[in-house]
Amino acid sequence: MPPILDIADLAQRREAAEATADGSALFYAFGNFCALAAKPDLESLEAMNALKGRPKHQVGSVTTTPEKASRVFDWDSVQLPWSALIATMADLHALGPIGFRGPAAPHIPAHLTVDGTVQLISPGDACPSNALVADVLDLIGEHILYITSANASGHASAAHYEMREIHKEFGHRPDVTLIGHRNERAVRRQYPHHAPCSTSIVAFHTGELVLERLGSLDAEMIAKVAARHGLTLKIATRERVPVRAYRRPLTSSSRFASSAAATASGRPFARRRGRLTLISWARK
Repeated sequence: MPPILDIADLAQRREAAEATADGSALFYAFGNFCALAAKPDLESLEAMNALKGRPKHQVGSVTTTPEKASRVFDWDSVQLPWSALIATMADLHALGPIGFRGPAAPHIPAHLTVDGTVQLISPGDACPSNALVADVLDLIGEHILYITSANASGHASAAHYEMREIHKEFGHRPDVTLIGHRNERAVRRQYPHHAPCSTSIVAFHTGELVLERLGSLDAEMIAKVAARHGLTLKIATRERVPVRAYRRPLTSSSRFASSAAATASGRPFARRRGRLTLISWARK
């Protein structure tokens, strides 16, 4: 089974980026939970849908770096005041994971759009996964990646927020790459306004600001941010995205043990480009 790489390690992050550029499915730390990304071509979308057990041509969302986010949308088709909308989006990005639906820019592939709109999912400005995504985009010469929830599809299957649980579910596959934090619990504490689940999605393609999916960030916080810039949030749903319920109490997946300590404890390692990488993350 593939090891879980460390997103804070530059060499391992580059390894994950190169694997993704070569066609691997990328399970990675995303704000306070986890996500699945891949190249934005149709073949990759179909492969990810098969991996998750989805219909072959189910449309996906996109992700990119903060610097490239504005290129996702067709701003000439936006009917809201640009300055107020951009300021609202910037403040929500600063808080953490968030999603936006808007008019798709002409270069967005049709298989990543619905009725001329595109859904951008962001981990927030502070997430180290932005650097990982930037590496992948540089390697493949694109502005966006395909993104979806890190789970198998199903009505009772919420997105994962523990990488070791993804390792259990998908780690047997040779076509996946997993990269996350040493201490996921500590990272989740950095997002006090967010539940560890799929993002809330704010739409702006209809001429008004609409909360069309209530996810990790609550409606009141989004409305407060929008109001600060003179916008009103219409709430289209009060049903919140579920948070993954694991069967056992979760402890922190913190602290990669040293090679000597891990060897003494009998836990397995995988050799990755001349270094030893812990397969099962150490717990407190």
